[in-house]
Amino acid sequence: MALTLYYNPASFFSQRARLAVEEKGVAYRSHIISHPSGEAIEPWYMRIQPKGTVPALKHGEIIKTDSKDIILYLDEITPDAPKFYPDSRIHGSDRVAYLTDLMQTISVEQISFGSLCYRQYTQDCKLPNRFDVKYAKQSFDAMGDKMRKLAEKHPDLRDSYMDKIKVHEGRDLTNKENFLVALKECDSIMEEIEEELAQKWNGKFDNFTDSDPWLCCDHFTIADIYLATLLHRFVLAGQVKRMWSDGKRPYLAAYYARVQQRKSFQRACGSANNLYLSVLLPKLKHQIRKAFPRLMGFSVFAASLGLAVYVQYKGYPSWWHNNLKLKF
Repeated sequence: MALTLYYNPASFFSQRARLAVEEKGVAYRSHIISHPSGEAIEPWYMRIQPKGTVPALKHGEIIKTDSKDIILYLDEITPDAPKFYPDSRIHGSDRVAYLTDLMQTISVEQISFGSLCYRQYTQDCKLPNRFDVKYAKQSFDAMGDKMRKLAEKHPDLRDSYMDKIKVHEGRDLTNKENFLVALKECDSIMEEIEEELAQKWNGKFDNFTDSDPWLCCDHFTIADIYLATLLHRFVLAGQVKRMWSDGKRPYLAAYYARVQQRKSFQRACGSANNLYLSVLLPKLKHQIRKAFPRLMGFSVFAASLGLAVYVQYKGYPSWWHNNLKLKF
């Protein structure tokens, strides 16, 4: 029975899950959820994922709704493959557990939104520059209002919507001080990971082979999934200079260069930082699907593919820039 992965290409936590699925090489169906269109809080999806977040993995009657749970479940259904979370018999397994938990403490959302709102703390940020604190708060308020209306319209989902509203309104992702604290804490964790890589690689920065170890073990583990997607998010958020460029943390730089050559990473994350392809195109497809539900056959797929090819080789039409409004 095939897996179905519900995700958004630009979502950090989706990238973790998708990288894990690609690493395992298992067959799966993709269902892209458009965040800007509010698809994650539509009733049909809330019945799959009551938290209204991505990713979610459906396998028959089994549903996993957290990226770490998805990664661990993939270990369960692929018993003959190397484990993302190796047992104690594997050398380095203790470091896998420790560094995974350590990276789990990084406030990725705080860093992402802070980088959107406070550009003076970024360099070469690839996030849309029309986003500011005022726009962010308006977007959050609008999302809260929409969820309240949906809660009234769908009584069976009321508890789920109210729980999500509580979480939604309990976060302050645009707070400058929280953002700076998150960056400082992340800086410290990256320093510890740099030391880990230095011990593993011992002066090697390129020309890696399959026999060279990864972060903790001889094979790619959950700790590598976490680190690879973190570094990729730092590129998007304009935090590369702070974390590893210009000779700072050369092992992190070498790690990111190495992981980009991995086929699974290319498939899962290759276009994730291109927000026109990972955000705007799914939004366009969702709007078409909502407006013309009977047209979501081959013609729409062909049009979307054609649009993606046009963007790749011809650039972005000017009207795209005027209509790119992101709501994370």
